[in-house]
Formats: sequence, C-alpha cells, structure tokens
Amino acid sequence: MSTTPTAAPDDDIVHESKITPMQWLIMAICFVAYVLDGFDVAVISFAAPAISAEWGIAADQLGMVFSSGVLGMTLGAMFLASLADLYGRRLIVCLMLLMAGAATVGVAYTQTVPQLIALRFVGGLGLGALMAALAPLVGEYSPRRHRTLILAAIFSAGPLGPVIGGLIAAPMITEHGWQSIFLYAGILTILVGLLQYAVVPESMAFIIKRRPHGALDKVNRILRYIGQDRIERLPDTGAGQRSESASVISLLTPARRSKTLLVWLTFFLAFATVYFFTSWLPQILVNAGWPQDQAIRGAVTMAFGSVIGTTLIGGLAKWKPLNRIITVAFVIGGLTAAALGTMLLAADTVPPVVVWISLLLIGITVMGGFTNLYTVALTVYPAQIRSTGLGWAAGLGRGGAVLSPAVAGLLIAAGVSMPALSLYFALPIFVAAACALWVSMSEMA
Repeated sequence: MSTTPTAAPDDDIVHESKITPMQWLIMAICFVAYVLDGFDVAVISFAAPAISAEWGIAADQLGMVFSSGVLGMTLGAMFLASLADLYGRRLIVCLMLLMAGAATVGVAYTQTVPQLIALRFVGGLGLGALMAALAPLVGEYSPRRHRTLILAAIFSAGPLGPVIGGLIAAPMITEHGWQSIFLYAGILTILVGLLQYAVVPESMAFIIKRRPHGALDKVNRILRYIGQDRIERLPDTGAGQRSESASVISLLTPARRSKTLLVWLTFFLAFATVYFFTSWLPQILVNAGWPQDQAIRGAVTMAFGSVIGTTLIGGLAKWKPLNRIITVAFVIGGLTAAALGTMLLAADTVPPVVVWISLLLIGITVMGGFTNLYTVALTVYPAQIRSTGLGWAAGLGRGGAVLSPAVAGLLIAAGVSMPALSLYFALPIFVAAACALWVSMSEMA
C-alpha cells in the first residue's frame, strides 16, 4: 500500500473517487439503517387500526400517539444529535438504533395508551438523533467526487421503509396480531445497531477535528481497515475549531448566523409543503371524486417519484451546485402543485393521466429536492458541528411539518375547498426555492 507524502488539505482524506469494498459495506449497512428508520416511523400507522379496534381508542388518543413520535423525533434531532459531534458518530448511531429498537419492541408489551405514547416518544428521540448522526457518517466515508449522489441514494432508503414495511405488516398483523410487527421492526433495528458498531469505524473527519490522543494512529488504522492509503500527518484544522462546542450557539456565530437562519427557513418551508401533501393528498383526491383505492395509489405515486427525484437530483449535482438544482426543482414542483389544484377544481374535464403525471412530478421535484436539503446542511457545516447543524435544521423544520396540516384543516373549516389547498401550499415551496438559491454550497469556517 502506498504512502501519501503530505497531509490532505482538510479533513476530507479519503480518495477523491476510489471506493473500496469496505466502504461499500459501510454504506450498505447505513442504507439498511435508513430503511429501518423509515419502517420504525411508519409502523404505528400500519398497526393503528388493529390497536384502535382491540383497545377501543378514541381518535384524539390515537392522535396523541402519532404526535408523541413526531415530538420525540423533533427533540431528538435538536438536542441529542449534538452528542455525535461530542462523542463520535459511530457510538451515537449505535446507541440511537438500540434506543429506537428497544422502544419499538416495548410497544408490543404495552397495556395502556400512556405507555404507548411514552414508548413512541422515546423511539422518536432515537430516530430523530439517528438521522442527524448517520448522515454525516455516510458523507465522511464517501469520496468527494461521488458524495452527493451517494448521500441521495442513502436518503432514498427512507421512503423505502414504509413501502417494504407495508408489504410485510398486513399479512403479519392478520396472522400474528399487531404486536408482531413491533417485535419484528424493533429486533431488526437492534441487530443493525449492533452490526453497525461491530463493522463501521468512527468517522475520520470527527477524529481529525477533535484530535483525541493518538489521533494519527487511529486515522491510519481506519484507512488501512477500509483499504485506503495512509497519511504521514494530520491536516491542520486550527485549534479554535477543535475546541468549538457542539451546540446551537456555534451555529449562530456572526460568521454563520445568516446562512444558518437561511438553512432553517428553507427546511421549515419545505417541511410545511411536503407534510401538507403527505397528510392531505388522499383526502383531497377523494374530495375531487376519486375512489379511495385510487387516491391511495396517487399518494404512492408521489412517494415513488420521491425515490426517483432524490437520486436524480443528487446525480445532477455532479455538474451543477446542488442548491441551484434544488431551486429549479422546487420552482417546477410549485408550478405543478398549483396546476394540480387548478385541475382538481375541474376534475371532470381533466384526463386522470394528467393528474397521475402531476403527482409523479411533484414527488420528483418537491419531495426529491426536499430530501437533498439534508446534503446541503451537511455541506455547509464543518465536521465538528455537522450533526448539530443538521439536527437543528431538521428539528426546527419539523415545526413546518406540525403546522402545515393544522393550517390546512383551519383553511378547510374556513370554507377553502380541498383542491384549492394545493394552490395555497405551492407558495411556501416558491419561497423555499429562493432561500435555497441563496445558501452557497461552501463550508462555513
């Protein structure tokens, strides 16, 4: 194995384009973890009808169960993700997978609604922090040349979780009861957490930034483990950066404040649009005269478009800055959403195929662009606060996810027709497009 004569110019020391088999294995394990993340988030919705029927839960109580998971994810992203910047990506990813898995297994043994709410909240804490810790780990083991595409492919695993889980859940719940799906999801999550700790090493970027005792030897052992060339000395990252605290205060220093606020606003507006469509689309289509099974297929079509768009936009970023591609995608998606609202107001005169194409395009552009915002957040923050930056962006962004379905309900109560809502909720994505355009794709010092 050859020796690199000089240190890398920054904390990015893996080969620019070389991907070794061990790096592929690391990414595969992280991909599975993201699939399980999506599965664990959605599992309560698969089991809710059976739980409601068995326990006789009222709708408001079931809503508290759903909300407890979202609240946990929000707080986990904002307040636990920074642990990955303090103690390392590997340890925190493992602990969060174990926490989420244990909480999910625990749901199978609950006897009361408060127990169910508490366990979904704890599981949400783990899942919220997991996303913010796992994404930097993937990015820091990806070659710079292919990083955006690899991250996009990894992020596309999230929507696959509910799809795969839905296929498994229906027969399992019918055959073995709703408890079985929580046992299955939780045990798998725990096993992947243990596998991750056994196989995936610590992020070298984290070691370089934090400079623990014997940092050079640790980095070279990892480089040898993954099949990359060793280095002679560590890159100089500056003593100030190494001692910087992983907290929200570090995100709001004078040099970073304007870009951080812009990232937060972009996430908030994108979350608002995305969660409006995921929450209300089936009901909007039914209200426009579609049969319920067709309305559900419409939502699946949009989710399928999300998988395509996430990978496509990430791939295009090899040629153009990612924030500009997201801007174009959001503008196209906003125009399509506005057109969809207009078409559904006159559904009888519009061929259904046009609506199907519109839903697919919204998935590709709005959903795909939204998922790639995570890569933007990873890019603009240095390694020592990368999980903190992503966690706060995602956590505050979820405020839009909580607010937009409620606002939609208020608009409906005020007399706004459901199809017209698509026109109203196209506006936030246009503002998000402008914000994304102004977020320069360069790391903040």
